Amino acid sequence: MIDGIGIIQRIAARGASVKVLDKLWLDLTTPMGKSILAFLSALAEDERERITRRANEGRAIAAKRGVRFGRRPKLTEHQRQLARERMAQGETCRAIALDLGVAHTTISRLRYGRS
Repeated sequence: MIDGIGIIQRIAARGASVKVLDKLWLDLTTPMGKSILAFLSALAEDERERITRRANEGRAIAAKRGVRFGRRPKLTEHQRQLARERMAQGETCRAIALDLGVAHTTISRLRYGRS
């Protein structure tokens, strides 16, 4: 709610005004128009909170059912172990990545335990 009003106030402070041409009842240069904007902003904020709450509830339900979120790993556990062994033998990340069909950064992350 504050964002919409704040934007209009910043525009007014610079000497400009906002008029909604296709909605004549929403003249933001008048107190009534500003009130309508505040009301619509409050409705939008309330709806946004409800959407967020429903999405979070849905994620919680899915997590309880065992749904995994995020991207799927590019490499299997076997491939990760193989890549670690090859890095330990001194092979470059780029060579390993080329063989496994992934980016060299995917392999380099294994060195630091981030994958």
